[in-house]
Amino acid sequence: MSRLSRIVAYLAALAISLLLPWHAATAQALTTTGNLIVDGSANAGYCTTDWTAATTMPGWTVNASSPDVICSSAGGFSWPGTAPGAFFAPGNQGDGAMTQTISVSAAASAINAGGVTYNLSGWLGGWGSYAGYTAVTATFYNSAGGAVGTAASLPAVTAANRSDKNAFLARSATGTVPAGTTAIVVQVAFVDSSDEAGYAANLSFTLTGSGVSLPTPSLTAPASSVPAFQHVFTIMMENTDYSQVMENPSDTPFMHSLMAQGTLLANMHAVYHPSDENYMAVAGGDTYAVGAEYYPTIKDPNRNLGDELIGAGKTWKAYEQGMGTPCNLSDTNDSYYEPDDAPFINYTDVSGNTGYCQQHLFDTSQLTTDLQSASTTPSLSWIAADDYYDGESSGNGSATSLQVQDGWLKQTITPILQSPAWTTQKSLLILTWDESDSQQPDNHIATILVGSQGTVNAGYVSNVRHDDYSIGSTIEHALGIGAFTSNDTYGQPVNEAFTGQGGNVPSTLAVSAQGGSSVTFSYSTQDSLETSTNWIGIYPAGDIPDQVGSTQWQYTAGPGGSVTFTGLAAGTYYAYYLYDDGYTALAGPVSFSVS
Repeated sequence: MSRLSRIVAYLAALAISLLLPWHAATAQALTTTGNLIVDGSANAGYCTTDWTAATTMPGWTVNASSPDVICSSAGGFSWPGTAPGAFFAPGNQGDGAMTQTISVSAAASAINAGGVTYNLSGWLGGWGSYAGYTAVTATFYNSAGGAVGTAASLPAVTAANRSDKNAFLARSATGTVPAGTTAIVVQVAFVDSSDEAGYAANLSFTLTGSGVSLPTPSLTAPASSVPAFQHVFTIMMENTDYSQVMENPSDTPFMHSLMAQGTLLANMHAVYHPSDENYMAVAGGDTYAVGAEYYPTIKDPNRNLGDELIGAGKTWKAYEQGMGTPCNLSDTNDSYYEPDDAPFINYTDVSGNTGYCQQHLFDTSQLTTDLQSASTTPSLSWIAADDYYDGESSGNGSATSLQVQDGWLKQTITPILQSPAWTTQKSLLILTWDESDSQQPDNHIATILVGSQGTVNAGYVSNVRHDDYSIGSTIEHALGIGAFTSNDTYGQPVNEAFTGQGGNVPSTLAVSAQGGSSVTFSYSTQDSLETSTNWIGIYPAGDIPDQVGSTQWQYTAGPGGSVTFTGLAAGTYYAYYLYDDGYTALAGPVSFSVS
C-alpha cells in the first residue's frame, strides 16, 4: 500500500469513528409518543347494547348525527386481536361524524426540522353485507388554521374486505408530519350508515422523531360554569320538530317570548325514538330500555334525579296533568293522561313504593299551591302536560298542536315566573321536547332556558351542539348533585346560556345608506350564530315574516357586512335579520321608507 493510500484509509477510518457515535446518539434520541387520541378505545363511554341509542362520546366533539358507544357483547364479531370492551358506532340518526383536535405545538421545532413521522391506526369493521363503513382521517393544520400537507387516511374496510362477515380488520397509515403543523384534527365519519353499520375501535395516533416529547393526554369531564340554583323547573313537551317551533311564531307567540327572555338552543338533539327513553336520558343518564319500550314495560332499577336530590337533602316533585290524586296511574280523570309523561314512574324505586310515589308524583293543580311560597317550591319541579296538551295527540307539531302547546305553556309557566321562588330566589326554567315529529335525521328539537335574577342570557341563540345528556348535566350542576353515567358525566353543560360566559352579544341591523329606491343595511352577529343561510328580508310595514312572503330578500355573508336592495317601490317597510333560512329574528324590525 502506498503512503498516500495509507493516509486516505486512515482519514476514512477516522471519519467513520467520528460519525458512528453521532448516528448512534441520533437513533437513541428518536422517541415515540403515547397515543395522542383521547379515548380512542371507546372504553370511557357508557356502552349500550341498543344499536339505535345515542350516547355521549367522551373526548370527542360530535359534528353531525348521534353516534353511540356499543358494547362488544352486542354482536358476534371476529377481531384482529383481543376483543375490546366497546367500539364506536353510527347510531340510527343518519350519517354522522365526530372529531378530536390534537395540539402538537410543543413539538413544532422538531416538526419544522423535518423527520417527524406519524402512525394512525385502528380497527375498522362492519356488519354482514351492509355497506356502512367508517372513514378515519387526520388533517394537519398550521397556527393560522390552514390545512397543510396531505391528510392521513386509514384504508376503509368494506363489506367485500370483510367477506360479508361481522368483522373488524386492522388498518394503519404512516407518513411524515408536514412542516408548520401545530394541530391535528382526527375525524371519524360514519358513511352509508342507514343500517347502523360501520364501526371503529382501538384508534391511535402517535408521533416519532428526534426531540419529540408530548404528554399523553388524559380524559377530563367538560368544565361547568352553570351557576347554583335553588329551583329548577323542567318541562318536556312532545313530538315536535325544531323547524315547526321556529318557523311558526304566529302559532307559538309565548314560546317565542321565552326565547326573547332567555337562551334558545338551536343545535339541540334528542337521543332516541320513541319518547320514554329521552325522558330517562335526562333523569338518569341513559336510555336504559332497549327498543321501543314504554311504561309499564320499563322497570329501571337505576338511580335517578329524585334519588340524588333526596340524598343531597333537597326536594323534588313531578306534576302531571290529569293525574288527579297523588301517584294515580289510571286515566279516569283525563283520557289523555299518561303516567310516563314524566320519567319517574319508570324507575322501580318509585313504581315499587306507593308511599314514596305518593310523596313525589302529583297533579299539576298541586303546583299552584306549592308556588305560593319559595319554601314549598321543590328544588326540582318536573312538569308534564297530558298527551293532548303536550302536542302529541293534538297533532304532532301541526298548527293546531303548536297553538295548543303554546296556550298550555303560557298558562303553566306564567305563574312560575310570578312566584316567590322566581322573584326572590335563583330559579331556572328548561323547556324542551322529547323527540322530533318527523324523525328527521339527528332528532332536532327546540330547547329554551330562562333564568331569574339575570342568570341566563336574554335573546341569545346558541349553536353549540347539545342533547338530552347536556340537559341532565346542566340540571345536576345547577342543583349541586352527582352524575349517573359517562353520558351525563361527559355531557356538555349548557355553559354558554349563562350570563358572564360571553354569550349575550346582540346582533345588529341598521340602514347605513339610502338613495331613491336603493337601501343598504349593515348587519352583525356573533361568530357562533353566523351561517351561510342567515338572511335579510324586506316586508311591508306591519307584516310578520312567517305569515307573508317578503318583498325582497338576500342571504348575508359572514358575521358582519352590508347588503344593498334596489328597485323598491314607494312605501314603508320593515327589515328583519333572520337566522338560518328560518324566521328567528336576530335583529329587527328596522323601519324605513322609500319615497
